[in-house]
Amino acid sequence: MSEGAPLLLPKFACRLDESDADVLVLRRQDGSFVAAFSACGATREGIVEAAKEDYRALLREHAGPLSLESEAPRST
Repeated sequence: MSEGAPLLLPKFACRLDESDADVLVLRRQDGSFVAAFSACGATREGIVEAAKEDYRALLREHAGPLSLESEAPRST
């Protein structure tokens, strides 16, 4: 990446699929599955946390193509 070039992160949008009265399904903008929640027990915090975890995974998935992964070896 050249200096001064803007860092472009993957676009992220989620939606709640409420088509089933018993289950809420969190989906990405392309319709892919993120997480499912009981309609009775779902909390805003739980849904937001699932969305954040999915976004972190999406960033890790795109880290290589975006040249964001560290070249340093990771300790185990």
